[in-house]
This record gives sequence, structure tokens and C-alpha cells, in this order.
Amino acid sequence: MLIKALFHPSKDIYRTIEKVITYNASQEERLKAEITEYFVTEHIDEQFEELLTKMQLAMDQGGQNDVGVWVSGFYGSGKSSFTKYLGLALDDQVKVDGVPFLRYLQDRMNKPQTKALLNTLATRYPAAVVLLDLASEMLAGATMEDVSTVLYYKVLQWAGYSQNLKVAAFERRLHKDGRYNDFTARIEQEAGVAWLEVQNDPLVIDSLLPEIAHELYPNLFKSTTAFNTETADIIRFETDRVQEMIDIVRETTGKQFIIFIIDEVGQYVGSRPNLILNLDGLAKNLKNIGDGKVWIIGTAQQTLTEDDPRAALNSPELFKLTARFPIQIDLQ
Repeated sequence: MLIKALFHPSKDIYRTIEKVITYNASQEERLKAEITEYFVTEHIDEQFEELLTKMQLAMDQGGQNDVGVWVSGFYGSGKSSFTKYLGLALDDQVKVDGVPFLRYLQDRMNKPQTKALLNTLATRYPAAVVLLDLASEMLAGATMEDVSTVLYYKVLQWAGYSQNLKVAAFERRLHKDGRYNDFTARIEQEAGVAWLEVQNDPLVIDSLLPEIAHELYPNLFKSTTAFNTETADIIRFETDRVQEMIDIVRETTGKQFIIFIIDEVGQYVGSRPNLILNLDGLAKNLKNIGDGKVWIIGTAQQTLTEDDPRAALNSPELFKLTARFPIQIDLQ
């Protein structure tokens, strides 16, 4: 007997099998391969049920309910797949072969109760989901930038805005005023390329934007040199930046409920008090400003209650985050 005869005929044993699940892998074919081979153990099913129950209860009640989730587990326990597939299932825009990703995850679950909870949550509270993998999406030249800053730039990228703060603010004004299409047509006429191809190119935006900004808004930009992209003089409070993140996601999707899912946040902040303090503030602001409709889910090898011998990087400082991430899921 050949080894391949032991497997289902639909499973090509010569296919490439990914060693690690990453948030950035979002192609339909890749997602289909991942989710159809996702094995939901009894323990994972129980953790899904526990989390979904708490999320539904909090969303039903609204207000100042807990919205911080900490998913822990040693390397290989399935933290990334657990959070990635949950996020994709709650986002009704994600489909594979025309079928909502929700259905694929439901098919992998064992308990009818868990399947029903997932369907109820996704149907009753359709959410915009932003996935951030801190292991691969750190800012260039700033490997230890605080989490809120990396998330902010991720939101700009996710929503299709330039990562230059002033250019992004200009794009938002264009959208609000209904002039974005006129602007992009003007860029294509001047530069011969689509705006999305050059919106992060400093040479292009410094050359083209000042004159076009003056033409479109002569009362705001009094001359062809009035608009500049320098951001060194911008000072912002953290609460203002969190509010802007929420506004951008809601403007882009039209959805009130938002779920930010951040992979490897425990490894990223480690034992650095400044990064832990920033993450604490981010979670606090999302809860207060989001009015119970904006969630933050983080993954880590470490739990928040103790040094975990399973973790590659331990940090006794993480317990300070317990109040911000009171919903804790530990995968075996």
C-alpha cells in the first residue's frame, strides 16, 4: 500500500504545508487550505465557546464592559490560528469561493452550541476586523516602537491611506468632501501612475501634492508651497490618536463594532515598562472611547498572572496588564 492511500483523495500529500500560521496570508487559496485542515480539539472548542459567550454578553450589554482579551499558550499551541480564524469569521467581507469564512470555521467546530454562538455573534454584531502581526509588521527603523503607534500605521495601511500623517489627513478630507476621485484622476494625469502606487513615495508626494492641494483648496493652502509633508511638528495626545483610529475604521467600513487583533504582543512588549504602559493605555482608551464596541485581542506565550516556564521570553511585569485584559484564554 502507498502512504498517500491512507489520506483522503482530496488532500494532495505533495502540497506545501506552512509551518507557521501568519496573519498576512490572506489569499483565498491559502485560507481555504488553512481552514479546511484546521483541527479543533475538544479544548480549543471549549475555549472558543468561553470567549464567544463572554463577547456576546459584553456586546449585548454595551457600555463599559470588558473588551480586552489575552490569548496565551506555548509556541505551537495555536494562538495565531485561533485568533486569525475568529477574526476572519466575524468579518462578513471575508469569503472563500464565495462562501463566508464564518461557515468554514463553523464546519471545523464540534459542538453545536459553539457553532451557534459564533453565528449569533457574527450576525448580530457585524464587525470590522484589523489584524496586526507584530512579529512581521514592526516599523522600519523603529524596532521597539510602542504598540499603539504600530497599530495606528497599520490602520492607515488597512484603510488605504498614506502612511505620511499629513497626506493621510489630506486624503480623509478629500473623502469627506467627495473630491477623492477628482484628486486621484489629477494625480494620474500629472504623474502617469495610479495614486495608490505612489502615495507613500516621498519624492512624488513632495513634488505633486503642494500644487494640487492649492488648486483644490485655495482657501486652506494659500500658495503652491503651503502644503508640506513634514510631520516633525505634529504633537498629538494618545486619546486623540485612538479616536482617529476608530473613526477611520468606521468611516471605511460603516460598522460600529471593531476588533483589533494583535499577534505576539507579549513577546513584543516583553519586560519593557514603557511598552507595557503604552499597551495598558491603548487598551484603556479603546474601552473608554469605544463605549464597549471596540475590542482588543492580543496573543502571547505568557499568561498575565505569572512567569510561564513554557514561554521563550518571560516577563514578571505583564501582570500589570491584567486589569486591561481581564478575559483570558489559555490554549494547551
